[in-house]
Amino acid sequence: MAEPRWSFMFRMLKRNPDRVPMDRLGEYLRLFAELLGTENQPIFKGIKKASTGLKAFVPEERLQHVQVRLKLVHTEATSRPARIAADLEAMLGADGIKEAQLLDASDNVIHLFHGVPAANEEVIRVWQEGTVDGVVTGLVGADDTMHLHLRGLDGHDVKVLVRDESLARGILAHFRNGCVRVTVRGHWVRGEDGWHPETNKCTAKSFDVLEDTPLSKVFQDFAAVPDSGWRAAESPDDFWRELRGIH
Repeated sequence: MAEPRWSFMFRMLKRNPDRVPMDRLGEYLRLFAELLGTENQPIFKGIKKASTGLKAFVPEERLQHVQVRLKLVHTEATSRPARIAADLEAMLGADGIKEAQLLDASDNVIHLFHGVPAANEEVIRVWQEGTVDGVVTGLVGADDTMHLHLRGLDGHDVKVLVRDESLARGILAHFRNGCVRVTVRGHWVRGEDGWHPETNKCTAKSFDVLEDTPLSKVFQDFAAVPDSGWRAAESPDDFWRELRGIH
């Protein structure tokens, strides 16, 4: 019989497992279990090196109960699941982790955590125009202000505002279909891995569709160049990811 697939994963972005002290990892596991509900019998299913992904399995008959708990995070700020989610965000902030995701078994992001900086931690932000590359994963809102969700090429999730309906329709036409480059204007914040648009503090002004040539084909072209260092790389894909800090 096949091993049961994990049901949920708590994924801390831009933080490899070998950079998380073991006792601290245990604290994250404890809060993750409490978020799912210990009465729902979550079982540890390992760590995925996708940044740091803590995997949990929940028996099928308890999944509905977990889903009810997770809805409370969004609908009842005083509920225990919402308080646990806030505790996780405080831990992430204390550890300098900007974002984490809660994914279901289909790799869908069902909740996005933002690390809350400590009160004495200075947040560096500037007002500027810049571009964000990524895959369109959602567009939420029915009024004049919509919220665009992008999954960056580095795994970083970005939320920006869209105030132009025709622009929104154009972007949505590329939902989960290739990469787009969105020009945004607003507040950008500085993290340990560079500058990012502050969540829902930047407005999309325009977008372009990026060429979708597979990276493997690009690396083949690089390796075809005489005396290219790429030709000597055993795994160009992994080498590129290591250079970009993507795990």
